[in-house]
Amino acid sequence: MLTCSSHIDTSFFLSALCGQRAAAPNHTLVMGRIVGGHMAAPGSWPWLVLLKLNGNVMCGGVLVQDSWVATAAHCFTGNRNENYWQVVTGEYDLSKQDTEERITQINRIIIHPKFNQRTFNNDIALLELTVPVSVSELVSSVCIPEKIEELPAGTMCYIAGWGSVYEDGPSADILMEAKVPLLAQSTCKTALGKELITSQMFCAGYLTGKVDSCQGDSGGPLTCVDPTSKQYYLYGITSWGDGCGQRNKPGVYTRVPSFTTWINEELKKSLGSREPTCYDFQKLLEVQEAQRQSEVTRLCAFYSKVCPPSLGSAACNQSAQQKCQMKMKTCEVRTFLQNLLELLGQVQDFLRSEGNFSFFTDTIPKFMEDIYSNIFTSLEQQPSQSEAGTLSSHRLGCTLCCMILTVPAENITTQ
Repeated sequence: MLTCSSHIDTSFFLSALCGQRAAAPNHTLVMGRIVGGHMAAPGSWPWLVLLKLNGNVMCGGVLVQDSWVATAAHCFTGNRNENYWQVVTGEYDLSKQDTEERITQINRIIIHPKFNQRTFNNDIALLELTVPVSVSELVSSVCIPEKIEELPAGTMCYIAGWGSVYEDGPSADILMEAKVPLLAQSTCKTALGKELITSQMFCAGYLTGKVDSCQGDSGGPLTCVDPTSKQYYLYGITSWGDGCGQRNKPGVYTRVPSFTTWINEELKKSLGSREPTCYDFQKLLEVQEAQRQSEVTRLCAFYSKVCPPSLGSAACNQSAQQKCQMKMKTCEVRTFLQNLLELLGQVQDFLRSEGNFSFFTDTIPKFMEDIYSNIFTSLEQQPSQSEAGTLSSHRLGCTLCCMILTVPAENITTQ
């Protein structure tokens, strides 16, 4: 039996009615997506989100609280810079703008500390959003079970996503769903190899193949319904597989109940117990100058809490200030690089439409000179003792060069 926590604050969920669906599963439409699945009805899986990297669809995810998403850790193996990632809620048809579709930036990426990139053991991550999502009939959270015994083999659960329609094939535009049975752990190990399947994983699907998750579905949910409450609980996160929908090669999922304690601990942490993010520092630009110093002090206080015990008070404070300044500078460079990538994208579009290179031959030399003088020179400057004691004098946000890079493409004219 699936059970919700009885002692967890109800704010842990988006509402007391977590795991509620606006639409029933569709079992009548033609098969052909998620590898052997069906087209889902709008609102069928309100907790399902889409993860984009630089605007490109990368993985799925699942809303577990209004500001938190659970997904697979391996999605971030190539890029853990939250500035480049976005979460899309209310998505249904990738080919058009949906009514409830909203894009939210990611504030923090938390990879499970024991995630193994080689074996995919402990393949789970949490994403903190910069702002809470707006809860509606089509956007809400899944339930997280407090305790759960291993569900019996044959239990039917659901997977959903926009992944490939077949192995190495194109992705689906419309959200697809499929109903799959859980497999016994012994069956899973026999099929895929006992050395590959850990206690933090389980298999689901048919040994005959044809129904499975596939590329692009990673990080998406496998949910099971409580027969009594009719609420849906997150039992698995799409992790890996040997091909898609092949005979004797079922899909492998992260066993979410094994991580309930870790999830709860991360979601309950206070603001001061986490290292400040680039988004936290960027928000300081919106604060009045008179209040900015106190906000910087509050954010930088984290580094004082993690000082080695051997450091004295004065040395700890100095170390904390230096680490905080370094974090701010790192964020500044990250912002610059992100704007540079956006500019290059605009340039690519410009070249495709105009095919005129005169702008670059006239401006590139000066442009590169500005990059060197405004970015790399700034990076080489080390704070003096007086600067270390006054963080408010340290510049936040983009450098001048970074601001220059935000000029819209339409302002670039040919000579």
